Amino acid sequence: MSKSRGTGKKGAIHSLEVDASKGIITSFGQRFLFIPVELIHSIEDRLADMVGPMTATSFQYEIGKRGGSHYIHMAQKAGYDIKSSKDVGMIAANLGTLGGWGKLTVQDIDFEKKLIRLRWTNGVSVRPNKKSKTPVCHFGRGVLTGASEAMFGRKLESIELTCQGKGDAYCEALIGPPESVARYAETAEK
Repeated sequence: MSKSRGTGKKGAIHSLEVDASKGIITSFGQRFLFIPVELIHSIEDRLADMVGPMTATSFQYEIGKRGGSHYIHMAQKAGYDIKSSKDVGMIAANLGTLGGWGKLTVQDIDFEKKLIRLRWTNGVSVRPNKKSKTPVCHFGRGVLTGASEAMFGRKLESIELTCQGKGDAYCEALIGPPESVARYAETAEK
């Protein structure tokens, strides 16, 4: 198996193990499921039809948050450190980008304030031929927020600053303590 980016650490794709006799795919000791992105879109659409768009976005975000922490625990089991911006960037590249979530990069991180700004393109909730008036990456933003909570060891929230689903060049989110995110949202509205 090849290593990712010369780091000595395997990326998610490079560490896949397929047990065809059991119908199981694993990576870093966790079970994975190979699904088309359209399945996520179908779930998002059905949820919005059932409970309305506002409640659906909240569900998507919270489900993502709950699952996101697993990525950090998986990274730690695989031997990744979480002590610097470079470490977090490697996790984003090797588990996020190589895991098919889109091209994910760390723009800024402050370990003391527990703030991180992440940017991604080609996220799973962005639909190439459907433009939205509001950000659409609730599930993916939730995954990133949950991963950040596990990394920083405290409850966090996030706000999507730009979104390809609205026609922006990339998606970007600010993740941090609820009071910091609320303060940012208030100043952005003015």
